[in-house]
Amino acid sequence: MRSFLLIPLLLYPLTVGGANAEGVDDLTGRWRTARHGALVEIADCGDGTPCGTLSWVSEAISEGNTADINNRNQALRNRPLIGLPILWGFECIEAGCQNGRLYNPEDGKTFHAHLQLLSKAELRVRGCLGPLCRSQIWMREVASETKE
Repeated sequence: MRSFLLIPLLLYPLTVGGANAEGVDDLTGRWRTARHGALVEIADCGDGTPCGTLSWVSEAISEGNTADINNRNQALRNRPLIGLPILWGFECIEAGCQNGRLYNPEDGKTFHAHLQLLSKAELRVRGCLGPLCRSQIWMREVASETKE
């Protein structure tokens, strides 16, 4: 399966300062990933922290696969991609949300993650595997542009 969520990402340090002082409500909505334009729906997990689920992915990018076939846990490989939890477990502070998890269905890996709202329309998503971190900017989806 080709990269549609994380790979490749630009190496980009997380800059802390002034972003996301408003809280999880400002993260709520649909966000388009940078490389292949998958859509991630971010909502409150119920505890004031953000959770994200995959809400749309191009059939061309997913190569027709509709299940989480690359999950390292074989028992989870039949889960549908749409609705798949990919962001969870964050601690939100004024500078953003940190210490969360980001699941990449392309390779079945889970990364340590940080979210930083850069503007109402831009969200920096940073994933780390050990000391290596990569970031990308997700763009807020405008309702009239949704591809479904």
